Amino acid sequence: VFIYLSLLLCLAYLLASAQEPLNGDSLASDFRYLVKELAATHPDPYSGFGGKVFFYEQAFHLENELRRTPGTKQTFFDKVSIFLSNLQDGHTYLLPPTANQQANQRYLALEVRTIPDGIILQGIPETYKDLLGSRITTINGDSLEEVLARTAAIQASENLYDRYANLCRSMPTEHFLRQLFPEMKDNLHLSLLTPDGKSRGLTLPLLSRQEVQNTPMQHNNSWKAYTDKQLAYQFIDNDKQIMLININSIMARDNFEYMQKQGLKDLYRQIGFYYRDILKQDMPADTLQAIRQLPSLSEVFAHMLKEMKKEASSTLIIDLRNNSGGWTPIVLPTLYQLFGDHFLQTDMDIEFYRIISPLYMQKLQTNLQDFNQAYGTDYAYGDYTFSTDEADTTNIEQRRTDFIENCMSSVPEELRKQQGKALYTPEHIYVITNERTFSAAFHYTFYLWKMGATLVGIPSGQAPNTYMEQTLFRLPYTGMQGSISNSIQICFPGKDRCAHTLYPDLIPTYQDYQRYNFDVQTEILYLLDKIKSAPHSHTNPAEKNQNKAPFTNKLQTGLYFHISIWRLLHHLVRCRVGENHRRLERLGFFKVHQRVGHDNNDVIRLHLTGCRTVQANFARATLALNNVGFKTFTVIIV
Repeated sequence: VFIYLSLLLCLAYLLASAQEPLNGDSLASDFRYLVKELAATHPDPYSGFGGKVFFYEQAFHLENELRRTPGTKQTFFDKVSIFLSNLQDGHTYLLPPTANQQANQRYLALEVRTIPDGIILQGIPETYKDLLGSRITTINGDSLEEVLARTAAIQASENLYDRYANLCRSMPTEHFLRQLFPEMKDNLHLSLLTPDGKSRGLTLPLLSRQEVQNTPMQHNNSWKAYTDKQLAYQFIDNDKQIMLININSIMARDNFEYMQKQGLKDLYRQIGFYYRDILKQDMPADTLQAIRQLPSLSEVFAHMLKEMKKEASSTLIIDLRNNSGGWTPIVLPTLYQLFGDHFLQTDMDIEFYRIISPLYMQKLQTNLQDFNQAYGTDYAYGDYTFSTDEADTTNIEQRRTDFIENCMSSVPEELRKQQGKALYTPEHIYVITNERTFSAAFHYTFYLWKMGATLVGIPSGQAPNTYMEQTLFRLPYTGMQGSISNSIQICFPGKDRCAHTLYPDLIPTYQDYQRYNFDVQTEILYLLDKIKSAPHSHTNPAEKNQNKAPFTNKLQTGLYFHISIWRLLHHLVRCRVGENHRRLERLGFFKVHQRVGHDNNDVIRLHLTGCRTVQANFARATLALNNVGFKTFTVIIV
């Protein structure tokens, strides 16, 4: 009873603290601190505002507003989030106060779903079940386009499908709705276009959490043959020619063993998240046992490919829908299992640009002087780092050896047995995505696409050309935490159609969803029918890269990080802006773990378990930073 009462008192304190008015000068001071860190840490904080002058102009006005008007942590969060939304950067954010999800919150008895050309009703009260699958045309009298634009002005959105994801996730909550519609009453009105082409209206009241739970709901069906368990795979045809594997998270025993061996302090929180939110089961009290009993992605993938080889299966479908990411390094062994040495020799053509800042040094738990001394560099704060294209002289045997020695896999001995050969390469590989395929899941999608896979479904909400990496901060007065990107990722030339949205090769239409009665697994059913008619493949990656922009046309004031699979096993060359190139003699394994987790709680793609500590271990010539590590001869991006 004492523990229960203590928990209630703690919750009451959190609820009160989020709503308690705070001193305006203190809030303004916290915001000024954030602006200073943005300017020093973010690779380009100005363009989203229209330029440096306008960045500081908006900061000036918001600082004065905060100083004049005392507010709560919640109102501070709302105002700062609107300011940061100008960046269109999902890695730069302020975390909401804990009480945001609890205090006097009301909800709609409603579930909506993104499709490639809009939003449809996925779950509604039984009374209105005939409206399932209807498209939303207006919300409270405003067009969907207007509402999406307002959503992007409240929550950072990297492309149209990120706007869809943010709107669908937050739409049932009163707090978000009142941000969109300040004059809103106690209900929401939707204008709909039904599957039979008729215009209908639907008005839903705001309800307490308990009232929503007590409301009988009707949902669209879900194909019964599908299993949504993490790393579950199955043949989905009688002839055993089509294999489907479901990957809900880019996390498995492989990365947790790595964390345990490296002594990363965030291990317990991340594995707790994995058990609770991904596996949906209780975690063993013994952490080592909890790790041991988890499946390895490499091991599961190998078993699956061996089964396919036994049956001479022609088609592999990898389902990455609703996968918000994890640890990119654990997918690289699966690519080697699929393609062997061909994977190690394929240029993924991804570039990274990073700025050196005090917050970045804090992330590394070092200082600039020690960093420069450790790596033989002479960076100053504000410098951008670059690499150069260099001819690789490493033979494939050495590349393979380096890759296997440094890769993040629980079964490296199985990789060695391949001796450069693929375990099995199906004739056709398909990757299914949706708007919530993000971060490490996006990278896996991109790598598979570069290797020739066909993408199917809804475009990812992550822009291919975008700001990247979490650099965590804590505001001095409120103690609120958040992240600032410290790099830019470039996957396509700036004017490429896919620069901001990676469009799948096969995109179902509303009529396709209607044909499958708006089944939750429509993307799979749609693909299966496409496979029956004729296999599909996107344009050869080599052909797509023929019009690649030359190096001199690429970003000149950012960190340039050219990624190819063989360069993952090669050294990185850097230069300080305006100076000659100089080799980073000891830079190697580069891994960033970012945006692990889940889309709930109005946290933009970041579950609280995604916040982590930083470690350093200079004695082993290894830097560990926010789950970023440097080891010899490997460069890997998460």
